[in-house]
Amino acid sequence: MSNTPETVSDTLLCEGRRVRLYRREVRVGGRTYVRDVVAFGQAVVIIPVRGEDMLVFVEQWRAPLQRWIVELPAGRLEAGESPLEAAKRELEEETGYRAGEWRYLGGFSVAPGYSDEVLHFFLAGRLEHAEAHPEPGEVLRVVEMSPQEYLRRVGGGFGDLKTVAGVLLYLSARERGGLWG
Repeated sequence: MSNTPETVSDTLLCEGRRVRLYRREVRVGGRTYVRDVVAFGQAVVIIPVRGEDMLVFVEQWRAPLQRWIVELPAGRLEAGESPLEAAKRELEEETGYRAGEWRYLGGFSVAPGYSDEVLHFFLAGRLEHAEAHPEPGEVLRVVEMSPQEYLRRVGGGFGDLKTVAGVLLYLSARERGGLWG
């Protein structure tokens, strides 16, 4: 009898445009358990740095919330795309910027109790204007502010946890003495 869990089966319950919901049977210690799993995959979060301590955000209408929120540029990896390639594409699509300097800060599970989603965080520096070209249906505008201002305003539905995490990762990297090294 092994204590290492083993996936017995995945049954597709529902499929949407961006996610799939599975019923996963897992066997461990001779017993079988059922878990619901939201399959989302990988995504990127970009922390665009402009000048001295200013970050680029997007204010975006979010249909599930039925309101605007301010967040860091982000998006899913497309088939065959690396996290860095996705970060470069999303930064330009959503903000109209290209970055001359990139730093990977890590990949993190979002909600491992029910989802396979992993977010890859990147710092983007030496920004140059390009042309924004949001995906159809994306309603957004670019907003710049300091990380401190974002954190002051974040209560009351202003932001989201991926952005709070990204801002804190930025502040931590800056405090350790080097954003780019």
